[in-house]
Amino acid sequence: MGWDGLRQHRHPNWDFALAILAAVLPGSTRFNPDRITGHGRADWHPFDLKKRDMDDIEDDLLSRCADMTGMLVVVNDPSFSVDGFQPGPFFVDASELRNLVKDFGERVGSYMTDGHVIIVSPATGIVVMVVDDGLIAKIRGRTVKRVLGRE
Repeated sequence: MGWDGLRQHRHPNWDFALAILAAVLPGSTRFNPDRITGHGRADWHPFDLKKRDMDDIEDDLLSRCADMTGMLVVVNDPSFSVDGFQPGPFFVDASELRNLVKDFGERVGSYMTDGHVIIVSPATGIVVMVVDDGLIAKIRGRTVKRVLGRE
């Protein structure tokens, strides 16, 4: 399916999710670490995705998100998939992030960390990114109370 086909099936919440990301980290243009501003080489740390048990990986990811609050935007590889559901970002309250991460494999058919993961907390300005190369970054941007004219 070409770009036009993907555009026709684009999830309606992508624009809102991108606006949140850009408000937290101004200049960010995509949910791709190469297109997200506010991080450098020193922000990335080893995050073994191959040798550890999946529960350990998920617990490690969740521990790095522990200080996030409010509504979160969660984007991972299935967000871009066209297999079986309309792709798009996931929105979840921080208090429910653990359930989303732990139940993701059963609900979607792949683990949360199968590929890139980007979690944005506009209330705290925190962004956590995992790349499938086995790296993780936690950066702080701006806190955001209002996006696209919404209170």
